[in-house]
Amino acid sequence: MGAKRLSTKSIVFLSIFTFFFIITLVFIMVDADRKVERVLFFPEENGQELYGELRRLPVRHNLVGNIELYVDELLLGPESVDLYRLIPTGVKLESILLDDGTLYLGFSESLVTKAELVPMSFPDIIDGITKAVVFNFPEVKEVKTTIGGEPTAGS
Repeated sequence: MGAKRLSTKSIVFLSIFTFFFIITLVFIMVDADRKVERVLFFPEENGQELYGELRRLPVRHNLVGNIELYVDELLLGPESVDLYRLIPTGVKLESILLDDGTLYLGFSESLVTKAELVPMSFPDIIDGITKAVVFNFPEVKEVKTTIGGEPTAGS
C-alpha cells in the first residue's frame, strides 16, 4: 500500500493559501513598523492636573497629517475610566495649518458652548491642547487656536 498522492486541486489550493498567508504576514510586519507612540493628556476629575495616556498611532505621510491624527485622538477622549475629556464631546477640528513652526488649529464653536462639560476652564482647555501638541511634536514652537474662524484669547 503506497502513500496517497495529493490531487492537483489540493496542491493549487494549498499553494494559494500559503501565498496569501505569507502576504498577510508581510503586511502585519510592515504595519507594525508604521506606528509611533504618542502621549495624550487628559484631566482628572477636578481638572487640576493633566495625566498622560500612551497610545500607538499610525504614522501619516507628513507632519500635519500626524498632528491632525493626534488632535483627532484628543477629540475622542481618554481610554481610561479614571480620566476625563480634555475637549468636550461634539467638538470638531475644522482646520489645521503649520507655518514656520506655528500651528494653527481651528475648532468648531461647540468648544466654547460645551466647555462646561469638561472639568477644566476654557483657557485651561486651550492651554492643555497646546501643551499636549508641543510635547508630542517638538517641531511645533507655537499653537494658535480659532473657534469658528475667530482667534481665541492669547492666540
